[in-house]
Amino acid sequence: MKYKDMKQAVNLLANEWDLGKTSSRAKGNVCAWIYLLEILEETEKMIIEKDNGRLIGFCGYAKWKSSKHIIKKKIYHIIKVILIHSPLIRDKKALVKYNDDYDYTPDELQERFDGEISIIILDKNYRGKGLGKKMLQKVFEYAKDDDVKCLQILTDESCNFRFYERLGCRKVYEKTIPNGEPNKYGDTVSEQGYIYEKILNG
Repeated sequence: MKYKDMKQAVNLLANEWDLGKTSSRAKGNVCAWIYLLEILEETEKMIIEKDNGRLIGFCGYAKWKSSKHIIKKKIYHIIKVILIHSPLIRDKKALVKYNDDYDYTPDELQERFDGEISIIILDKNYRGKGLGKKMLQKVFEYAKDDDVKCLQILTDESCNFRFYERLGCRKVYEKTIPNGEPNKYGDTVSEQGYIYEKILNG
């Protein structure tokens, strides 16, 4: 992803989710940058949707135990760690807790998957036009060609999770996330997290 696209992706992420900004008392969009770098660190292939040169959505998949793009992924990891330990994050423990709360795959499901949808996001103004479906189906095809057999999709109430069911994904797990996204008043509330699976090569 080019730097220009990365800046637009960060704005898209920051407008959609809090990403631990409130709880960690972070400055600017640093939490969105950290999240984007984490996505890029694990993603095998990214689909980018644009309108007149402006990034309006992106979707990608990760493959466990992949040996591709190792150097690039290490660079993303290093930059991410630098940002996490920078003065821009005032409460680092709160950010760690936020991220841990959203990493809710139980041990009994760890071996079920060999890949994951690392991200799918689309500008609110472009939803309802089939663009999200188009991106996700392309990613399914790329992952299948990469010999991924079963993809994990982590989602929650802040997303349109029913969307996955319409694309042949099956819910296999549900959990209450205690430290969820802040509501419109800035209060942290709990929300339901879900894990879906998409079988590609059964």
